[in-house]
Amino acid sequence: MLPPTEAKGLSFVLLEPGPRVDEAEYHDWYDTEHAPARLTIPTFYNAARFKAVDGQKPTYLTLYDISEPSVADGPEYQAVKANGSDRDKRLLGEVQYLNRRAYSTIFASTLSSASASDFPPKFVCYVQMEVMPEGEAEFNKWYEVEHIPMLSKIPGWLRSRRYVLGNNMLRTSEDLGIPVLKYIAVHDFSVGKYWESPEWKSATSTPWRDEVVKGVVGREIRHFELFREYKRPE
Repeated sequence: MLPPTEAKGLSFVLLEPGPRVDEAEYHDWYDTEHAPARLTIPTFYNAARFKAVDGQKPTYLTLYDISEPSVADGPEYQAVKANGSDRDKRLLGEVQYLNRRAYSTIFASTLSSASASDFPPKFVCYVQMEVMPEGEAEFNKWYEVEHIPMLSKIPGWLRSRRYVLGNNMLRTSEDLGIPVLKYIAVHDFSVGKYWESPEWKSATSTPWRDEVVKGVVGREIRHFELFREYKRPE
């Protein structure tokens, strides 16, 4: 699931089935209809679904590497959505929470020895932040010059990618109090509980980091484990 070089965006989907949706039907629908239909779009390159391991909601996260943010809600996507089955349309209306966002890639770093077989990763962490405009340049410099290189020393680290939020976003009526912030980083790991490692603690407690976070006005961090990978149709 290493994205092709033309992948300049990310479609990011958080979903909570909620009490009105049968769990078994939810998984059958997502695995046999919903995700596979989106992978018929040429500009959607791959998909993986993850389940929360941090006890927070929403429980499920799906990541699609896409050619650019605009295709996340472009004509081909709208056609697939319009042609969905009655079940697809019903469940999209019944789930408790659905939040779909499109991001532009701004930075990526991958373990030099990683191969396609390492992806999708067994675990992902995402961290989203909102930064005061006057602090953005220093924030971006810190993230790419110090923070990600330090995270790369964590046992099991595979890749870190940074994105900035695009204009395409869909939210259902129930927001669960989930923030939507400008910057997001997605970190991939082959092993769990990476957040308990000394290297993680070191990467999140430097003097430069302490200075940068003074300009951070919003932050959310989540941890997930791989639930399902989806293959593009042959």
